[in-house]
Amino acid sequence: MKKNTISLDLLKYVQEKYNENFNGDMNGYNHSPSFSSLNNDNDRSRVATRVLNREAQSFNSNFTNLNSLSITERSGDKVRRETIAAKIEIPEDEPSVIEKLNTVASNTVRKFSQTGTASWYGRQFHGRKTASGETFDMNGMTAAHRSLPLNCYIRVTNKNNGKSVVVKVNDRGPFHGNRVLDLSYGAAKQLGITNAGTAHVNIERVDGPNS
Repeated sequence: MKKNTISLDLLKYVQEKYNENFNGDMNGYNHSPSFSSLNNDNDRSRVATRVLNREAQSFNSNFTNLNSLSITERSGDKVRRETIAAKIEIPEDEPSVIEKLNTVASNTVRKFSQTGTASWYGRQFHGRKTASGETFDMNGMTAAHRSLPLNCYIRVTNKNNGKSVVVKVNDRGPFHGNRVLDLSYGAAKQLGITNAGTAHVNIERVDGPNS
């Protein structure tokens, strides 16, 4: 029968690691004989297995959160470095990065609030297609905004008289000066700004009728 043997180099390594943790250490070698007292290859092989298993576990735990590996090669005066991304396992039930970003973006938009100058548009654009594809109705309760999602709803408050309306954003604009909102004639009329043409308003995102 072939004996269990280990190389001299490996034996030296195992002996060093074993002795480091011997003499009452709490790392799993308690009540173990000293390495020098092991008289046969079978005993030493069993000890070697224990030591190497522990070293492997320690190695794995140290590299659990590893994100990348850096490799450096030297040839004379030349140095080449290469970084390799490490494999990162993500649980199946963990939301994807895109899903997380979409959630953050959605929550941010829902908390949207803005103050600025609003104007209105009416007869000249009545019956034309809006940015959402809907036909513009000057008497409807709609508005144009530069960046809010199309078909979302906002509450617009005239800061001069306190009047408020809820309108649907179905168009893009205004593209004139520093104005932040273009209201339909119908919405502007309820806010009392048709005569003045513009007003200082507050805008806040609200849930739509089907939310």
